[in-house]
Amino acid sequence: MGGTLNVSSEVYNKMLKTKQIFSAGSKKSGVTGKKILPFLTRQKKDKVKEMETQFSDFPAPSPPRTRPFLNEQTLSISNDPESFHCAVGPILVMAQLFGILPVSGILMPSPLQMEFVKFSIRTVYSVFINGMVLFMAVLSIIHMIRTLNSTTFEVQGGIAAATSGAIFYANCVIGLTIFFWLSSRWVTLQRDWRSMELFIDSNKIKRPKLRWKLYSIAASILFVALIEHIFSILVHTKKYDWSGKSNNATFLNFLEIYCTSSHAFILEILKYNLALGIFIFIVSKLATFTWNFTDVFIAMIATGLAERYKILNKYVTSSIPKHRPIDWCGLREDYATLSCMVKKVDNDISPIIFLSFANNLYFICLQLLNGLSKSDDGIISDIYFFESFLFLIGRTVIVTLLTARIHDQSKVILPILYTCSTSTYDKETERLLCLLSTDDITLTGMRFFSITRNFMLAVAGAIVTYEVVLLQFNVAMNK
Repeated sequence: MGGTLNVSSEVYNKMLKTKQIFSAGSKKSGVTGKKILPFLTRQKKDKVKEMETQFSDFPAPSPPRTRPFLNEQTLSISNDPESFHCAVGPILVMAQLFGILPVSGILMPSPLQMEFVKFSIRTVYSVFINGMVLFMAVLSIIHMIRTLNSTTFEVQGGIAAATSGAIFYANCVIGLTIFFWLSSRWVTLQRDWRSMELFIDSNKIKRPKLRWKLYSIAASILFVALIEHIFSILVHTKKYDWSGKSNNATFLNFLEIYCTSSHAFILEILKYNLALGIFIFIVSKLATFTWNFTDVFIAMIATGLAERYKILNKYVTSSIPKHRPIDWCGLREDYATLSCMVKKVDNDISPIIFLSFANNLYFICLQLLNGLSKSDDGIISDIYFFESFLFLIGRTVIVTLLTARIHDQSKVILPILYTCSTSTYDKETERLLCLLSTDDITLTGMRFFSITRNFMLAVAGAIVTYEVVLLQFNVAMNK
């Protein structure tokens, strides 16, 4: 019993260093480590309790690895191009051109150099963009209130004409507002994320390569979205002379044709002029990018967290068959720290997840309804419909699968822990097993739903159900 007490006392003294790991990144923002990740501040109590309750049938826990003492200086000199902060920076700078996430210092090597200033050029620009989209959303909602009635369902495409504009621009306004609300939290979140990375990297495990993964996700989704939007422009400018031989082949004529066809609901309220046409053209592009970037943002964050789980799982799965000594105490701390990080991320971005899936569900049902009752509008319209519908379905599936990887990766090593040999099984192994088997490690949509693989089947079932209801209602109204 005396030997056990000596080992536990040594563990207790060494693990006191990790109390401030997450307080270092949040010191400037006035958030303490206790508030952010209470797991690391409870280590003292856990060690004392372990000395009192440790069973004799468990072997003494292995000595913990030496962990770095993190403070502001450690975070300020850390410059890893593969860290999530550095990898996601260029993509967020592009998003700021559209008024999203107005935070300064995004391209700086350390998250301590990031700052959200309420009165700055970035915030004023973001508020201005949001005001433009809000004006368009108000006009769209006015049109929806005027036109949405029982006769709307009797006209082919009547539901889309009455509601799509209002839903589309309202979604953009809400999205920009959430990103603006997230800006102050993003600074703290990235400092905590970097502290988590430094803490886990101290175990000398191979670090995940994030830069090209995040670039590939953003480029693929946004590139297909660009093609889809080009087809949308072509569909709404059929009357324009693309050959350039007539006198009407001018940009002014192109702009008028485009606005008249794509935003007829706005022109029912306001009379068209050049200034209004330019305004509609610009705002429509801002709303389209915001709609697509919402899914890109969720996919990048989910990938950053899932890759961390993947690296830890790879270390465990490769060490067990080779009978390498494993520091279960250190691994439990890594997994617990990562689990707390997932919960903190979910607390900040869950409104964005809820908005994304609600918006995608609406447009999938709308596109499917229009496709089932679609008339012959030409080859370009057919190509645009199928490309747009497949892109919408594919984007939703990709975001769901990438987000569900967090839950999947958090359960990968459970079979190994269940079959762990007696010689390597100790109290820390039991605590890690309890953590991974009982903790629900997922991203959620404001706690209404959790993103797992099963959730994708639930969404598919909801789409089929709503589509059948809409078709039956549509048929009944036509009769």
